[in-house]
Amino acid sequence: MALLDDAFALITSGTRQIGTLMPDVVIREINKDELVVTDHPVERGAAISDHAFMRPSEIEMQVAWSDSTAGYVGYCRDVYEQFLALQKKREPFNVSTGKRSYKNMLVSSLAVSTDEKTENILLVSVRLREVIMVSTQTTGSPKSVQANPAKTGATTQTGTQQLKSSGTSGFASPSARA
Repeated sequence: MALLDDAFALITSGTRQIGTLMPDVVIREINKDELVVTDHPVERGAAISDHAFMRPSEIEMQVAWSDSTAGYVGYCRDVYEQFLALQKKREPFNVSTGKRSYKNMLVSSLAVSTDEKTENILLVSVRLREVIMVSTQTTGSPKSVQANPAKTGATTQTGTQQLKSSGTSGFASPSARA
C-alpha cells in the first residue's frame, strides 16, 4: 500500500499549469526574478546606488503534449491553437511551475519545434512575463484651497517670449564683442 501512495504522490504533486493548459511533460523550466540597482555618477566619476526595483518575473518553459494523450490525431494542433489564442487575448493569467505560482502572466513568445521524431507531439518553448498591475487615481484640489493660486493655477498661453539679459552673467553680448 505504501508503494501505491508514493506513486500517487509522484503523479499528482507539482502540477504545472499555463493558464488552463496542463502539459503532458515538462522538459525544462527557467524562472527568473531580477532586482535592478540603479547607479548614478557623481563627482569625480564615483557612482552611487540610490534606488532598487524588481523587474517583472519571467519564465521559460519547454513543455510537450502528445496526440496519444487525448486518443486522437490533431490533439496537439488543438492545444497549439489554444496557446495562440491565449497569447492573442493579451489578458493576464496564472502559471504554476514546480517551484512557485505566478499571477498576471502573459505569453511573450512561443516557439514550436517539429521534426521527423516529433511529428505527432507538440513541443513548445514558451516564454512568459509578468504584467505588473497598478491602480491610478486622479486627485485635485480646487483653486480656493491652494496656498497661492497665481503660482499653482493652470498654465496660460502667453505667446512667444524673448529672453532678456540680466546683465550679471559676465559674458559680453554679441554686439559688445564686435
